[in-house]
Amino acid sequence: MRRWPAVGTVFAAVGGEEILRRSLTGRTQPVAATGMPGMPVAPDGPTDAAAAPAEGAGMDHRPAGPPPVGTSGAGPAAAPTVDLAGRRWSDPAGWGGAVPGPRSAVRIADRVLLDTDATVGSPLVEPTGALTFAADRTLTLASDGNVEIRGTLALAPEGAAVHTVRFPSVDERRFQGDGAKVVDTDTDTDTGLWVTGAGCLRLDGAAKTAWVRADRELRAGDTSIGLAAEPTGRLPGDELAVTPTGPPDAEDFSARYDLVTVRSVSGSTVTLDSPLRYAHPRVTAGGGVTVGAELLNVTCGVRVEGTAKGRAHVHVTGSRHADVRHAALRWVGPRADTEETWKGQDGTVPVTAPVLGRYGLHFHMLGDTTRGTVVEGVVVRDAGSHAFVPHASHGITFRSCVSHDTWEDAAWWDGPPDTRTPQRPSDDIVHESCVASRTRLEPNPRAYRLTGFNLGAGTGGRAVDCVAVGVQGSTGASGHEWPENSEGVWTFQRCLAHNNLQDGIFVWLNARHHHVVTEFAAYHNGGRGIEHGAYLNDFDYTASVLYGNAAGGVAPHALGRDKGSLFDGLLIDAARHELAGEAVTFSRSRFTGYRKAGAAFRAAADGKPDDVAVLDCEFGGNELWMDPESAPPRSIVLRRAGRSEALQVRKADGGGTAQPQWNAAVGPVPALAARARPVQPPALRLRGAAAPTTRVGGRS
Repeated sequence: MRRWPAVGTVFAAVGGEEILRRSLTGRTQPVAATGMPGMPVAPDGPTDAAAAPAEGAGMDHRPAGPPPVGTSGAGPAAAPTVDLAGRRWSDPAGWGGAVPGPRSAVRIADRVLLDTDATVGSPLVEPTGALTFAADRTLTLASDGNVEIRGTLALAPEGAAVHTVRFPSVDERRFQGDGAKVVDTDTDTDTGLWVTGAGCLRLDGAAKTAWVRADRELRAGDTSIGLAAEPTGRLPGDELAVTPTGPPDAEDFSARYDLVTVRSVSGSTVTLDSPLRYAHPRVTAGGGVTVGAELLNVTCGVRVEGTAKGRAHVHVTGSRHADVRHAALRWVGPRADTEETWKGQDGTVPVTAPVLGRYGLHFHMLGDTTRGTVVEGVVVRDAGSHAFVPHASHGITFRSCVSHDTWEDAAWWDGPPDTRTPQRPSDDIVHESCVASRTRLEPNPRAYRLTGFNLGAGTGGRAVDCVAVGVQGSTGASGHEWPENSEGVWTFQRCLAHNNLQDGIFVWLNARHHHVVTEFAAYHNGGRGIEHGAYLNDFDYTASVLYGNAAGGVAPHALGRDKGSLFDGLLIDAARHELAGEAVTFSRSRFTGYRKAGAAFRAAADGKPDDVAVLDCEFGGNELWMDPESAPPRSIVLRRAGRSEALQVRKADGGGTAQPQWNAAVGPVPALAARARPVQPPALRLRGAAAPTTRVGGRS
């Protein structure tokens, strides 16, 4: 008999057999290239209004007056304007006679317009300087070392132009990690894009629909896809990741992605340049949930990237707002080898660990300085570490952002060093219409509690219309997680988790606050739709749909702290497939599509008794089943929908009237204070596409 390490042991809508789930399984010499006689240098101090270009020619201007970095106050300083008429990079006169080349350590203290591809050693933009890419050209700045921005860096291409900052020579073995200070460029370590001091970063690509759902079943071999909404900004050559949607009894059900290229777009129809390898069924889960695969656009007109063999990072500690929109950060998040090894596809390889502080897009301990920052339409892909990290930085909105094929928790910030220390909060963080896709770790058994969205400590958090799909991992891995010792109070609404190797939601939190999860949908996950622990907390799960999750709809492992946890108005469809505390309550819900029982009470390793009420629910078969090895329950109360009488459920040998189909007995129960209510089926309305986004200044 399998033992479940949990306090409570009710499993909602479980099949008669557990579905088999298969795991996926030399430094360049710097050469001074600035500060030479005759080079025009802007005066010391911030750019003044008189030096600003005509309206629309450069960056917008915000009110000045930043507080010290990492403190609360009036908000960020003005974003400096950018003069597109600055001296041209290609003009030797501006560099004292020779344009910087490879191995050059470039220092920019004036305004420079990059008008040609350039390869250098390590550029530094001083507080008085600005480096702007020419908007009408496809341009690449390649750097062997760090790019540090103390002034302004602006990439804002127009039309089909593409702007790229590339780090082609990263050696991840040399990374030091930790801290906010830029590692000395002479050591060639921790190579990445650093925004420091009064630095201002503008990555402002053309707006695109970040993701959209297919409006029909996709079959292997299809080259044309109908979409649920007409996408904006998609171009021939864009890459799309098509998410898996198949049931969890299929081989590699959580990893059946297609990566395809757009040949053409006509209205809401996309034509591909090659056929799909896999089928991506359209899923009807009930409760208003009928959805197709998500098509994630992982191509943007602004790019910051390392290489497949050397990952870089973006680290923001600047006191001015960073405008990061419609940019693709690729091959970021370096990893370091450990002394351990594992047998991978390419033989014995090192077990790796993330480099501390070197993530995809990392806002590092900026406090209230980041309030009002909006990150829109950003893609982090092929990353070796966390994708989006607002570490102790408040008031950041991530809208229609996508992480795809990344390691470690995708949306995350630094956790506590141990289980006794609370996490440092990040307040008022918003994830709106964001996707965490194919989050993984190798070897997979080490991916304990891996998640797409780590809903950590802080107040005012919001996760709305977000999708977690293809999260790999072992025990406790999930699409969305409330982690222990990191209690955050989140608005969590209309989110979806599907085709994750383990759970849809995983909660392991001894909470002091009341939490509400509403209009959640989980389908075709390899574990449970919701796994809820650990000991004492108060959560309300309302108006949600749990469909076709291999190990069951709900597995609660916690008692309520003050009011008790409530599962109210749920549709739980299996699709065939001793603490002092308050009761866990299932109410006004519909259990269907299962083989064995709507609610199964299984043995727990700690032997703690159950305290569960199942009130006013409908069942599509046998209501209950009790594991003969489970401890005698403290209280299990059942009141069927449309009935006034309630039953106290006991173990089969505990006296009362035998109920063989339940492997239990029943007896009378005192009248319940809660009045009988009709079943309240959910009626969800999930988005068919990502929330619209705009460029800086509201431009499309």
